[in-house]
Formats: sequence, structure tokens, C-alpha cells
Amino acid sequence: MKSKFIEHTEDLYQNAPCGYLTMLADGEIVNINNTLLFWLGYKRDEVLYKKRFPDLLGIGGKMYYETHMMPLLQMQEKVKEINMELRGSEKRVVPVLINGIKVQAQAGETFYRLSIIDITQRKQYEKELLKARKEAEETNKRLREINEELEHFAYTASHDLQAPLNNIGSVISLIERKKLLPKGEEGDELFSIIASNTQRMRTMIHDLLEYSKLDGKIGELVHISLRETSFLAMEMLNEEISKNGAKFTIEELPIIHGNKSQITRLFLNLFSNAIKYRKAEPPQIHVSFKEERNFFTVFVQDNGTGFEQKYDKKIFNFMERLHSHDEIAGTGIGLSACKRIVDKHGGSIGVSSVPGEGSTFYFTLPKNLDTASS
Repeated sequence: MKSKFIEHTEDLYQNAPCGYLTMLADGEIVNINNTLLFWLGYKRDEVLYKKRFPDLLGIGGKMYYETHMMPLLQMQEKVKEINMELRGSEKRVVPVLINGIKVQAQAGETFYRLSIIDITQRKQYEKELLKARKEAEETNKRLREINEELEHFAYTASHDLQAPLNNIGSVISLIERKKLLPKGEEGDELFSIIASNTQRMRTMIHDLLEYSKLDGKIGELVHISLRETSFLAMEMLNEEISKNGAKFTIEELPIIHGNKSQITRLFLNLFSNAIKYRKAEPPQIHVSFKEERNFFTVFVQDNGTGFEQKYDKKIFNFMERLHSHDEIAGTGIGLSACKRIVDKHGGSIGVSSVPGEGSTFYFTLPKNLDTASS
């Protein structure tokens, strides 16, 4: 029974999934298991009492063994997770992790026992991960370059279109002043078409310019009173508010960290949207908020036309419209700009709407400055 146990133990040692090696203080190898011999491609009689452990190492490994690994084994009597490369026959290189202990024999002789794990596959995974990370970094770099190019193009194109558009506007004013169009309804209708399309183009260029500015970084983050910025947005819409008899009720709102001009633009677009999609009665817009654990949720509720809830994601897409321009003027850029602003501040935006009853837009903004994206 005892001999079978010894035989079983020896088999476990020789064919364990990790390598085992025993060496003397000078590094001479006095025992080695079959697993490690197989990895290195050596026969037992080529190693035992013929090779020292440093013989299995490259130049860098030998230096590390002499200056770090062996001194640690001697002083601390153990080493953990030493990352090295073993050299075998036929130029084999096996990346390994080594754990070792110092053992004092009864006869007084000192041995050092090493358990060795083959990490070839792990190294391959690390190599693939590094390659994938490098490719991702290169892709992100190229995407940033493309975004910068697109931002520059959008800004330049929109800016350059302003000049000919202004010239067209001047010509239209001249035509009207000198009454060069046919008299009567036909002339009035023709002039109206030219003027409205020119204004439509001017609005689109303006919105594109504003949208292109959101492609860069979020900019300077400061303490912002949301109530103050909401009133500022109302002032910017003063003419539209007066014209449509819009009524606003704005509750106390929190102070957050953010970009003031962008948050003002956020309120401006939401208020403008509420006025634009009004019913026959004057628009009523109510602004409130709810405090969450890490966020503030702001609600902008109106009594407008509303829309089917199935479009709640679609309306935030760039230049997406639920109505034709002939029905309701607009470019379809305002709400997508709102989403971009909120995204840049580390929040989210959504809407709840019922046809004929109005809509409630809501957006979250983080309390903590560090939560906002840069």
C-alpha cells in the first residue's frame, strides 16, 4: 500500500500541469519533473547535475536571477510570481511565472524548490490585447481627425454660404423696393416664395453653425443656475413669446456644473420647440425638476400638439422631422443639438408625449462635475 502511494505521488509530481524544479544554492539542478522537461525539450540526463538554473535563462534573465531572484530566495526564503523566459533545446522560449521556496534539509543542506507555470497562452492574449488596443487607439485617432475635418467643413461651408445668401437677401430687398416683380397677386406670391425660402436657408445655415460648435470639447465648466439660464433663454425668445402669447411658469431650479452657453442653448431649443408646436390656444410651458441621488432631472412641459410616443427616439436624430416644412417651419436640428449638449454633460434626454395633449421633455444633469464628459 505504501509503495503504491509513493508511486502515485511520484506520478503526480512528474506529470503535474505545472513544472517543478529543485536546485542547490549554486543553481545546480538536482530534480526536475517530466512536465518541465517536455516544455524545454530536454531529456532528464541532459539536465540533472549538468545544468544550473541560470543556464535555462537568457542574458536579461540571468541578470535578474543574480541580482533579484536568488537574493530574495536566500533572505526572504520565498519568491512569488516571477515573470521570466526559460530557454530550452532547439531555441525554444517558454514564458513562465515562477514561485519558489527555500528548504532546509535535515542533513543541513539547503535546497530551492521552484513551481513553474507556462504562460505562453496568457502572453499571446496580452499580445492580442495590446494589438487590439493599438488598433483601437489608431481608429479613435482617425475618427477624431475625421470629426475635426467634418466640424471644420460644416463651419466653413455654413459660414461661406452666409455671404451669397446675404447678397440674395439684398437683391430681394432691392426688387421689392423698386417693384420689379409683376404687380398683383402673382407678384406678391412670387416674392413671398423667394423671401420665405431665403429665410429658410438662413435659418438652416444658422442652425448648422450652432450644431457644428457642439462637435468640439464641452469647454469651460462653471457653476450654473438653471433658473437663470432658463430666463436668459426666454429673453432670447422674447419676440416669439410675445407674438404667440406664450406663458411660462418656472419653478426653483438647482445649480449645476456645466457650460453656460450650451445649457442656455438647451433651454432655448426646448422652449422654441414648445412654441413652434403649439395648438390654437396660447402655449403654456412649465419648468420643474426632481432631485435624484447623483443627478437632477429637469422637466419642460407644454400644452402643444404632442405626437405619438413611438417617435420618442426618432425626434432626437439629426435633421429628423415629424412634419413637413410646409406644415411647420424648422430644420430638425434643434432637438438633436439638445441631445448632444446633454450627452456632453454626462446626462440623458427623453420625452413623454400624447397627441393633442402636449409633451414633457426631460433631461438629467449630473450633480458632480467629474461625472460630466469632457
